[in-house]
Amino acid sequence: MDQSFKFLIVDDNELDRLTIETEAARFPFLVKMASCSHPLEAFELISRFHPEIVFADIEMPQISGVDLIRKLGGQVPAPVFVTSFPEYAIEGYEMDIFDYLLKPVSSERFEKCALRLHDFCRLRAKAFAFDNVQDTDSIVIKQGHEKIKLQVPDIVYLEAMKDYTRIVTGLKQFLVLSTLNGMLERLPPEKFIRIHRSYVVNRDKMKGIKGNKIFLPPTHELPVGKLYKKALNSIF
Repeated sequence: MDQSFKFLIVDDNELDRLTIETEAARFPFLVKMASCSHPLEAFELISRFHPEIVFADIEMPQISGVDLIRKLGGQVPAPVFVTSFPEYAIEGYEMDIFDYLLKPVSSERFEKCALRLHDFCRLRAKAFAFDNVQDTDSIVIKQGHEKIKLQVPDIVYLEAMKDYTRIVTGLKQFLVLSTLNGMLERLPPEKFIRIHRSYVVNRDKMKGIKGNKIFLPPTHELPVGKLYKKALNSIF
């Protein structure tokens, strides 16, 4: 049976809470722990039951979602802001929020978030660290006594996941305890290009770009951020 992960919803709007509950119910690995309307109640429940995921509104009475997540001090591995206000996005990224959903949340957008949450929570328990021995053609990651040597040409893309980075190769994926910027410092800069705040791709793996998406083998499609699109257009 697939591993499941507990989540809590905190939003002072009942309809918005029901929307997230309905969307989450489509994914068996997401298990609702609680749904509440007040951040103080959420804080107590989170401290007691330790959910992996919290879907938090931002503008709420007395305590905002931003203040709630800060007050929790890293207790929640994957906090997700769900808000009507895009202007909080930069602050959310600076706080290492896992994802940022704008209301009204579409089913397609929630699905992308849910699948990323699944990968992150599943891989987090067995995250790797870097080994000190590195060379220009490969990186070595380790977990306990296990070491894995990844060839740089086999890496398709990297994805930021809070304090971790997901490394995707043609056959497997690994979660490494390192920020995306930390990863880039260990990889040859001429081989990789940033396409988004959360994504870095192997230049040799890029198959094409259309609109705001880039295509990678075998069937990966990744978003292209506005700040990075001009540099990509010069390649193709």
